[in-house]
Amino acid sequence: MKFFLTDSTKHLRSSLVRRGCTIGRYNSSAFADRERRYLLREEVTGQSIAIIASVLPAPESLFDLLALHRLLLENGAAEITLIVPYLGYARQDRPGKKGEAGVGVMVAELLRLTKPAKMIVCDVHGERIRKAFGPSAIELSALPLFAAAVAKRPPEVIVAPDAGSVHRAWRLAELLGSCPEVASIDKVRPRPNVALAKRLQGDVRGKKVLIIDDMIDTGGTLVEAVNLLVENGAATIRIAATHGIFSRDAGERLSRLPVSEILITNTLPQARHPKVRCLDIVPLFHQSRF
Repeated sequence: MKFFLTDSTKHLRSSLVRRGCTIGRYNSSAFADRERRYLLREEVTGQSIAIIASVLPAPESLFDLLALHRLLLENGAAEITLIVPYLGYARQDRPGKKGEAGVGVMVAELLRLTKPAKMIVCDVHGERIRKAFGPSAIELSALPLFAAAVAKRPPEVIVAPDAGSVHRAWRLAELLGSCPEVASIDKVRPRPNVALAKRLQGDVRGKKVLIIDDMIDTGGTLVEAVNLLVENGAATIRIAATHGIFSRDAGERLSRLPVSEILITNTLPQARHPKVRCLDIVPLFHQSRF
C-alpha cells in the first residue's frame, strides 16, 4: 500500500519510511489569488492507497484532505483508506448555547461523504462524533502505547480529570493488569478553555498517580487536576494524553507543575521538552491491518 501525506502529517514521514512504507508524491501550489492547485506526480491506477491527514484548526488542512482524496480518486486509485490521526473541531460536537452548532459533527460527516474504503481515526473526543463517522469507522486508541510506556513503573492510581475520561481510565487500568485503582475529578467549565477542579473521587494519598486524558490544549484541566492531587497527598504524578496541542503557554505552565513526566503521542508534531516523552503513533496504523 502506498501512503500519501498532507502538510498536517508530514512529520510522520520518517517513521513510515523506517517501517518500509512507500510515500506517494504530489505537488500543491497556489495561483496568484491563493486558490490551491494539486498535481499528482506518479501513477495510482488500480492501486490501494492510504491518505494520512489530520484536521487542524486552520481550515486549509480539511481542504487539503478532501482535495487529495479527490485527486487520487479521479486518477484511478482502486481503493482509498483515510487515516485521521487528529480530528480538530471534535469538541464542538453539540451546541453549547443558543446560536451555536455542532461543527465537529459537520466535519465528521464531510469525511464520511468521501466514502473511503476504510476510515481510521484516533481517540476521538466524543460519542456524537463517533456516530457521525458511522459504524464502518475504526477508532484506534493510544492506551496500549501508554500501558507499555509505564509498565516498568506502573501507577497505583489512574485519575480521570473529568467525567468524560472515566471510561478511558478504566480501560488503561485493564490494560496494565497491575490492578491500579481508578479515581476521578468533578470538573466544571465556566467558559471555554477554563476548567475548575471541584472534588476528587478516590484516594491518592501517598500513591503513584497517572492522569489520563485524550488531549492537552491550554493545560487548564491538568493544572487544576494536579493541584487537587497535590492537596490530597499524591506521592508522584505523571500525565498521559493522546493529542498534545499545547496552545498558548501550556508547555510552560505544565513544566512548572510537580509532575515527573508527560506522555503524549505524535498525532501532532511536537517540540522537544525535558518533561515530555513522545510516543510514535505509526505502529498503531500497522497493527490495525487496514
